[in-house]
Amino acid sequence: MSRSLFGREICERALRLVGQFPITESAPDGEHLREALFWLDLILAEIAGTHRVFFLVPTTKSLFLVAGEQSYNLSSTLGDEYPTDGIQFPVDAWIEDSGANRAPIQLVTRQAFESHPKSDESGVPVEAYIDRLASPTLHTFPTLPSTATETYTIKLVVQTFAPNVAPSGVSGTRPQGTALHGFRQAWQRYLIYRLARDLGSGAIIKLPDASLKRYQEEGERAERPLLAFENREHDTEEPIVEPHGM
Repeated sequence: MSRSLFGREICERALRLVGQFPITESAPDGEHLREALFWLDLILAEIAGTHRVFFLVPTTKSLFLVAGEQSYNLSSTLGDEYPTDGIQFPVDAWIEDSGANRAPIQLVTRQAFESHPKSDESGVPVEAYIDRLASPTLHTFPTLPSTATETYTIKLVVQTFAPNVAPSGVSGTRPQGTALHGFRQAWQRYLIYRLARDLGSGAIIKLPDASLKRYQEEGERAERPLLAFENREHDTEEPIVEPHGM
């Protein structure tokens, strides 16, 4: 299997592309590496916030509903199930009773959630709204009645934030030499060229526009098939063929 590079190694390859890490040197300049790690962290955060990234979607989470409760802080309610890298946005949800019978539950916007004329209506929830705060809260509508005896669970699929690869320490002075970027190996070449473009645009050195254009084009060439194939769900649908024996 291809090796998953540390964030530091992604930065080293990008620094080499922009001419700031000669092949004759055993390590890049420390200040250059720290700056590159900051920019790599920004790139990872942007990708995770603007794309559906399936390898940032952990296993389905189970949120047990409490009779009479409408709001659930996900960090405290999910406990150990809460993703280490937090919740960036919800992907899908459904509700199950104690017999594992499933029913859809719609994830709605805040405006839609607050538009109900009777917000304290009780019943089995059919909608859920999750705010975008750092520690998000899930709100249900209607609210499970306080007299409910049946057990219900909301099954929640979410996308997390990208892992942190920025320099550590109070002032960000220590490169994280063993921080993994968390992206699949297929993304690594794209990350190197994308980072090289940013570093060469003035973050570390100002390169000619022709060089920046080349990095941009190489990055886009790598990104397109990633979004078209590697970064999508694959199913096992049978191919279209003639019936057996024809």
